[in-house]
Amino acid sequence: MVDDQPPRVVVAGLGGVGRALLELIVERALPLRLVGVADSKNSVVGDLDPRAVVAGKERGTLPGEPGDLLIDGRPDVFVDVMSCDFETGEPSLSAMLSALEAGTSVVTANKVPLARSWSKLRAAARASGTTIGYSGAAGAALPAVAVARTLARVEEVTAFRGVLTGTTTFVLQEMAAGMSLADAVRSAQELGIAEPDPIVDIGGWDTACKAVILANTLWELDLGLSDVSVRGIDPSTAVSSTADKVCVVAQARVVGDTCKVEVGPEELGPHDPLSVLQGRDKGIVFEGPAIGMVTLSGGRSDPRGAAAAVLGDLLEATGR
Repeated sequence: MVDDQPPRVVVAGLGGVGRALLELIVERALPLRLVGVADSKNSVVGDLDPRAVVAGKERGTLPGEPGDLLIDGRPDVFVDVMSCDFETGEPSLSAMLSALEAGTSVVTANKVPLARSWSKLRAAARASGTTIGYSGAAGAALPAVAVARTLARVEEVTAFRGVLTGTTTFVLQEMAAGMSLADAVRSAQELGIAEPDPIVDIGGWDTACKAVILANTLWELDLGLSDVSVRGIDPSTAVSSTADKVCVVAQARVVGDTCKVEVGPEELGPHDPLSVLQGRDKGIVFEGPAIGMVTLSGGRSDPRGAAAAVLGDLLEATGR
């Protein structure tokens, strides 16, 4: 999508990730034309200055004229960083489907629509010849999706193990130091790294969503959350352990035509490649007969890190 005109972009969602994305666009002076934004109350369109949008959001008044992001904005790429309901994936799911059906490529940081409606979204993208970028939905600053795509193209991957939610590692680390589960969760929320509904994180569901997305990416499957065995954190998880480290780990292994995916707290021995993770860091180990073990770690949970992953997908979608 490289021509003489800057790509037209709309951004739906002006929470921490959405604002950080606009700030990155300004800082890097990127040749992108922002033609629409939306928060939970309003949608505005026009030739928008990202700086003015961030400042307006802080004041509670978005610049621009009221309008429909798709019809009036006519974007080349629809960026979805909205808050969405965990049970339904809405409003993100419907917004992404509308964009794809209109011939607009999508970039999203929302894992739930992908984990619950992967086949529907993939079919809509294929039918319209558009793309879905979702690095921010399964690893964010940890480039797990990019590495999974690369490995799937060139090697046989048979399994992966990963600590995919930095929030749970942080919470378990605080609990091991003597903090209660409730206080550790509250601390994570104050840092902006925990979901508004903490059960999504501590119940293992955030990790499960990311595991489904990665499994579907690696093996061209059509898995959903109902295919994952999920266990979460309880008040005794870290306290009762004698191991040096406890993390919520996702494990997926493909055997023949079946794939088994499990999520739950796991005691990590000193030689486990995931045992080096600290605080909000994440990590994943891909396994295969030719590659052995490929380990990726870092990418701590942070709104700016997630925004950087979204920006990478946005630049890829626009050919920049």
